[in-house]
Amino acid sequence: MRRLLLMGLLLLSATSCSGDDEDPGEPSSRTGRIQGTLTPFRSSERSAGDGASQTVRSPFRAGELEKLKETLREMHAVRSREPRVAPKAVPGLRIIPSQPGAAPLERASREDPTIPGDVILRFEEAGLTPERVLAAVQRPGFRAVHKGYASEYVHLVGYEPLDGKAVTAAKTQEWAAQLAQVPGVTYAVRNERMRATAAPNDRGYSLQWHYPTLNLPAAWDLVPDATDVVVAVIDSGIVPHPDLTNVLPGYDMISDPQNAGDGDGRDSNPRDEGGDTPSGGSSWHGSHVAGTISADTNNQVGVAGVAWNARLLPVRVLGKKGGSSFDIAAAITWATGGFVPGVPPNPNPAKVVNMSLGGSAPPQALYQDAIDAALGRGAIIVVAAGNEDVDARNSTPCNQQNVICVGSTSLAGQRSSFSNFGVDVDVVASGGEMREDLNGDGYPDGVLSTVLDENGQPAYAFSQGTSMAAPHVAGVVALMAASRPDLTAAVAERILKETATPLTNAQCPEGCGAGLVNARAVLARVANVDPGTLDPQLNVTTSTLFFRGSGTQQLILSNVGGNRGGDLTVSASVSGPHASAVSFPQGNMVRVPAFGSAPLSVAVDASGLAGGDTVVTLNLVGSGTAGSATVAVKIGVAGAANDLDALIAFVWQDAQGEWQAAKEAIAVARASADYAYSISLAPRTYYALATIDDDLDGNFFEDGERTGYWRNVDSFEPLELEAGDRIENVSFDLIPLTPIDDDPALVVGSACGSSVDCPGGVCVTDYPGGYCSMDCTSSACPAGSRCYIVDSSSGLKACLATCTRQVGTGQGDCRPGYVCYSDGTGSGACQPNCRTSGLTCGLGRTCMASGFCL
Repeated sequence: MRRLLLMGLLLLSATSCSGDDEDPGEPSSRTGRIQGTLTPFRSSERSAGDGASQTVRSPFRAGELEKLKETLREMHAVRSREPRVAPKAVPGLRIIPSQPGAAPLERASREDPTIPGDVILRFEEAGLTPERVLAAVQRPGFRAVHKGYASEYVHLVGYEPLDGKAVTAAKTQEWAAQLAQVPGVTYAVRNERMRATAAPNDRGYSLQWHYPTLNLPAAWDLVPDATDVVVAVIDSGIVPHPDLTNVLPGYDMISDPQNAGDGDGRDSNPRDEGGDTPSGGSSWHGSHVAGTISADTNNQVGVAGVAWNARLLPVRVLGKKGGSSFDIAAAITWATGGFVPGVPPNPNPAKVVNMSLGGSAPPQALYQDAIDAALGRGAIIVVAAGNEDVDARNSTPCNQQNVICVGSTSLAGQRSSFSNFGVDVDVVASGGEMREDLNGDGYPDGVLSTVLDENGQPAYAFSQGTSMAAPHVAGVVALMAASRPDLTAAVAERILKETATPLTNAQCPEGCGAGLVNARAVLARVANVDPGTLDPQLNVTTSTLFFRGSGTQQLILSNVGGNRGGDLTVSASVSGPHASAVSFPQGNMVRVPAFGSAPLSVAVDASGLAGGDTVVTLNLVGSGTAGSATVAVKIGVAGAANDLDALIAFVWQDAQGEWQAAKEAIAVARASADYAYSISLAPRTYYALATIDDDLDGNFFEDGERTGYWRNVDSFEPLELEAGDRIENVSFDLIPLTPIDDDPALVVGSACGSSVDCPGGVCVTDYPGGYCSMDCTSSACPAGSRCYIVDSSSGLKACLATCTRQVGTGQGDCRPGYVCYSDGTGSGACQPNCRTSGLTCGLGRTCMASGFCL
């Protein structure tokens, strides 16, 4: 069954228009005034539109939607649709070289990687014979065997017991420590078995940028599986979904039948009934949260979850009218194994509780009693900080004691524009910033997870909010509990804080707790991994960084290894004809501690650049054998004159609950005025929606067009306007409705004989066996692929198949004849094996025996 990855919740699309500008003066005694600023999504390129006219999910019923569309259409002349743009050719894809420096090691699994009996010794003297080596390192009761060389100094010695008993990993490590003290030995270490990284193979994983920002791929090498951990999702309930199968029997804790929407009060069915938006639409909020925690992972479809195989316990508390503190307190009690009269006992008490919900209020004694009792039963509670862009001191239950309150960050590690902040926030995690596309993949930087589409079919959607950040942390805590079942809330919070990457004042001047959660560091601390036993290893969160004109961004650099030989030091440089446009205001050297992360400040001065796109290569070189990476810095230069105006409409419900719209309740937010608007309205309760007709055809609600509503994608809120009122800062983002597909017609990287074999794309015939691809300059890549800059001189972008197995070391999960090239993020792209394809590597590059161009 075809499952759409639908992006966005409750969004409406738009038209460019002209009209009378509003006088921003004082409201009259008979009207009120609303004003604010819209922030349109800015990608690395503006979509050219593909003629699609599919209506996507919105908060309105079909008839109401058509009426609103007609009201908007009447205001402006219909413009002719631009002709459909044929797929662009991707001429002569060259092989993108592997990252310079040592290929990244395949990290060890969660099992002890020690090869029992094997010790690696580095001697001060070169060229020692096996006999001399063995004479220096004999162990009583064991026979030493020389097993080979790694260099003229480095030898592998194996020990075999003379009594036939097995040699243990512990004994091997003990010998390594003893042999390091032998005169003439520089160091002695155990021989470790390396395995492929635990990055999952789900098709949508390539779009889940939010996992590398938390160093989750490296963390999964330590603890990927949380089968025995129960995570309660206290939310809107859950829906049947093929990517949500690890679900335990939960409970509907909503006591008010009118709010429940299922005809009764509390019952044993936690299914999300939907209808939680003002017009009866559905957010499927709880299912989106649940998917981030524990979507079925490594099953080659859909998306990945943070805590693989963790068991989800859905507890429904949010209905058509939201939730009540009474029901939420009862849910905390029941979910963690407490007794709630009239409700059957929970046979599967939760170790971790996620609450992506809240309200504006001081701390509540009701909540605190339930929380303290839950902690007494061994539970750990994770709470979203809220999305009002205010201090979280008045956001409950974030402001309760003994909870882990989570704020939201963007791909660049900066506090999301909507996220609450302050001393009550403990840590932050990736929750998205859908006004941006910093990695240039054509999709807003939202969190991708499980929902239903407008037809009630299983789907996937991008969303943003602290509601999306909290389940990342809940999943990490579940992995912690899988490694340490006796984990307490206090210990979990302490480790999360001690290992977090502090945010700079530029990233969060208002206070974001201890900083950005670092899952690799967290699990290494829980497992007591000695960083001195591992070499440093460089990792980056993205292979492309997009700037729209001048500005400064933070690129997060991570050390997913240890500090054997010293902490990781990364030096940055730029290359290319326009390298002078990029600088490093905080310096080009960054020190990254073991299992840690640190920001590199990257600044762009676009004042000397011509209009269009410019690509500068950012080179990152790690110390020692830590490896290197390159990041394509793409700079788009365009004037405001090329931007389209936005339309903002204020709609309301009449006494019968029908939606109404009027011409006098529609205003223009002009691009030339930085999308500021102001409008006088008659007193009533309004809902605000904004639109841009990106393809200039006079039609609305189309795929790819930028849309938005007040307050944000996590909350469709009313505006109570009284006569004489002035409501300021009604500001929100406009985000494109771009559907992606978990089962796309175009399978990037598949074999082809001509472009007929690549629906919607082209066949690159100079790749062996053909290679289906597409130009991703104006269209996003389908699931299972990623958009790469394949020619830095021209800025040419193309889709390449993604791979997660044996990254930078072999064929991995690429098709035969292809190898998995690292892109520096822990994943990679499938490209031809230069040894078997007959393709040349290009000037200054060598085809290695491994099949990689270096």
